[in-house]
Amino acid sequence: MTSYFSSGRARTSSLALAVAAALLPAGAAEAAPRTTTIDRPAPPTAYWSVETYPGITREQAFADSQPAVRGDTPLTPVGIGWEQDARLVGGEAPAFDGVSSYLSAASATLDSSGTFSVAAWVRLTDTSVSRDFLSKASSGHATFSAGYDKASDRWQVRMPTKTGKGAKWSVARSTSAPRVGLWTHIAVVHDAAARTLTLWVDGVAEATQTGVTGVNDPAGEFRLGRGDATWWRGNLAGARVYDRALVVQDFTGWRASDPGSGGFDEPGLLKPIQVGKWNFENAIPCYDESIDDPTLCSAPDSTAFGRQLYLTQGAYIDAGRWGSVLTLDGTHWIDDPSDPHYGEATREYARSQANRGEPANPVWEDAPVLRTDQSFTLSTWARLEPSRGTQTVLSQDAAGGHAFRLGWEPVDGGRWTLVVPADGTGADGGAAAVAAAPALDADLWHHLVVVLDAAHRRVLLHVDGTLVQSVALDAAWQPRQATGSLLAGRVSTPAGPEGWLYGQVDDLGAYQGAMSSADVRALFDAQRV
Repeated sequence: MTSYFSSGRARTSSLALAVAAALLPAGAAEAAPRTTTIDRPAPPTAYWSVETYPGITREQAFADSQPAVRGDTPLTPVGIGWEQDARLVGGEAPAFDGVSSYLSAASATLDSSGTFSVAAWVRLTDTSVSRDFLSKASSGHATFSAGYDKASDRWQVRMPTKTGKGAKWSVARSTSAPRVGLWTHIAVVHDAAARTLTLWVDGVAEATQTGVTGVNDPAGEFRLGRGDATWWRGNLAGARVYDRALVVQDFTGWRASDPGSGGFDEPGLLKPIQVGKWNFENAIPCYDESIDDPTLCSAPDSTAFGRQLYLTQGAYIDAGRWGSVLTLDGTHWIDDPSDPHYGEATREYARSQANRGEPANPVWEDAPVLRTDQSFTLSTWARLEPSRGTQTVLSQDAAGGHAFRLGWEPVDGGRWTLVVPADGTGADGGAAAVAAAPALDADLWHHLVVVLDAAHRRVLLHVDGTLVQSVALDAAWQPRQATGSLLAGRVSTPAGPEGWLYGQVDDLGAYQGAMSSADVRALFDAQRV
């Protein structure tokens, strides 16, 4: 049986359990705290973010975040460049040139003859030749390597029986074909006891070879971005090394009820990264957009990315579900009849902005939050006035229109709709993927979650923690990066803005990556009142 734990390296938690005096036998002395040790799935023996974002520098991106587990094993860059917004808007990832750039770590990072797992997010940008993104060097052949195989047009991992001449190779190849430009999670698992070599793609074990015997060169460096004579072209992030075999829960997340979890919830390797969070607690309603004060008409982002939602004139911050909420109703909020804005009809919405200046002297500009050409998730709470007709809760501005729209339509008594246009504009009559769910009580608060799963070419709509529909993206849809803002309260179309929201929005969250239905449910349970 495959062990979830490393020998002697499982994480433990000491629980001091104070026994109540009332439960003790009469006259018994006060009991000392009892200590219980609980095993949890062993963490990586090495982890490198291999990307920057607010709070993480380039130097930190190459540092080992797990130095206490098996010693400090930082990455050393060779000829590495950097690409802005490669995986996260507002971050950087190393750019491998496919010729000579790579990252190396000490040979002690991994023993390829024993049980091990290596996992990373990779983005392939050229398929003209075979390319390795991962390997362990030796005096002869690499003791293992993983990457793209040109001949089969598949992901593959290879291990030889020895490092010199006459080696026999164990090869595991994916069933899915790599997609150029798409971030993909690849994991290699060698189980020395079971003598298996498994290749995982986006959390699915797509290939397993049996009868595998690994070999290791104690002097061979650990390498990211190259094999022996093959070089990666593209990007790489979030690399981890384990001295155990990964199992499916490592990808999806461990639940406290899972055998082997130690009674703890643990996030999975595929869990998306939150890149925006607006709860409107410190937001400032917009009295007049013409006032030149960057602190007005805004809702701050509580993540490290520090973006804001700019609120247009008349947008109000009101008491809501359990705190402040964004209120959009088409009429200026001022209630003083002598004020020039009293009773003014307004077009209210919010749009994302990034600070191009210094924190003390901000220069806010309209900007996206998400890589819309990759998988992403958006979560929000909303309610609206159904009598106002078709309305938009969230949308993504794109050249000539929108990349997606989440809203409400007065169809069949009311329904939530998620629309992803094939052409990225939303022109009338254009092809689109549409997911829908009944919404007969849209005047009440509902939790809405949009997931665009680029790897599986589908969109998913969740309402109140439940997946209500999963729809394939249109065959003509192609990944595109929208350069416009994330909008709350309206949508842009080739004919102009429309679908104004008459209602409220709360707890808006943006995530890079496809959130699982189990995690959507957990988010709903955590946020509902």
